Amino acid sequence: MKSSNIRSRATILKLALRSMGIQIVDPVPGVGKEIKENILGLYKIDNCNDLKPNELILYDKITTKLVENQTSPFQLVRVDSDFFVKLRNSNELLLKVNFSKRPKYYSFTTNIGTPMKNVAQLMGEDCLAFAVDKQCHYFTNGLYCKYCNITPTNLESKIDRISNLNDFRETVCATKDSLWYYCLTGGTFENRDIECQYYTKLGNIIKDELSKNSFSGPFSLSPPNNLDLLNNLCETGVDVISFNPDISKESVFKFLCPGKAKIGLNKYFDAALKAKELWGEGNVVIQYMVGPWETKDELLSQVQKRLNDGILVNLTTFYPSPKSSINFGVTKLNELIEIYLDYSEKIHESGLFPNKRNSILTSESANRSSIANEVVKGYLTRDSYEKDIEIKKIVGELSE
Repeated sequence: MKSSNIRSRATILKLALRSMGIQIVDPVPGVGKEIKENILGLYKIDNCNDLKPNELILYDKITTKLVENQTSPFQLVRVDSDFFVKLRNSNELLLKVNFSKRPKYYSFTTNIGTPMKNVAQLMGEDCLAFAVDKQCHYFTNGLYCKYCNITPTNLESKIDRISNLNDFRETVCATKDSLWYYCLTGGTFENRDIECQYYTKLGNIIKDELSKNSFSGPFSLSPPNNLDLLNNLCETGVDVISFNPDISKESVFKFLCPGKAKIGLNKYFDAALKAKELWGEGNVVIQYMVGPWETKDELLSQVQKRLNDGILVNLTTFYPSPKSSINFGVTKLNELIEIYLDYSEKIHESGLFPNKRNSILTSESANRSSIANEVVKGYLTRDSYEKDIEIKKIVGELSE
């Protein structure tokens, strides 16, 4: 199979595995040693507690978070020394896969004895991901997003809710020669102005440790009440900022995200427009989830509005999380593919991509819950989808 065809198939399978998970039939040797293990960090996205690989590399940098699901139609099997993805009801191997290497810093501790892997986790091969607040204020008053389990995850993990600043600095220092992206995200603070100021403090630590005037983000935070605080955040040198309402449909937003709804969708958009003045077009992102609560046309109309304002959009793929208060089914695979293909066309028509990062939000390998980067880079097109008759047939069967 040609590399272009492999990329197309890998992209489709990434989307399928994100929305359906995979059953691990044969154990993977070397997890926690040579292979990067799963760590109970920001959100828990499956019901399995045993040690398992954190990611699957489907081809080159096309990487997905490994979501173990015992009832998935997909299986991870070993043939000799290699691992493959196959369908449960077929012996045909769909794609050979690899696993992300365990970074050296996962074995390091800070000066006060904190495991660095509990301070920041590696997403893909090049992104250091910090959960600034590993809980969310809205869990204290019942206004949390109904699909979210950030606070239950943190309580289960027993990892410190907010990392020690010196631990943060030491982890950045220990990894600065091998990583290029710095993702800061997490739950909403009770005071969103303090949240923005804290992200600014962390951004300045990164800037100091790297001795650079700019570095690759993203920082994904709540809109501050005082939008002028974004000026100081911009001065840290982070190159992209993201605001994540997650839901684009107003009525669904109020139902699923009652806390964020008190902030208001318009506040998210106002913050993005203010940030665009500072960071420039193509360097500010609004993030939505693709879920069964709205139609393709409803979602893409909101995507178009943001693009018309010079704001990029990142689409992530909804997957039901354990211990969240409500679980929907997932969007059918054929519908997901159509949404992402239409989304890609809109991004290109906007002229906001390619940007200086050549990515929608974070790096290709680190954006593990979305195929946004893959479709805008042309790995999956309508033509390549039509030509892979085998995978198209599988998509049709799984979408029935």
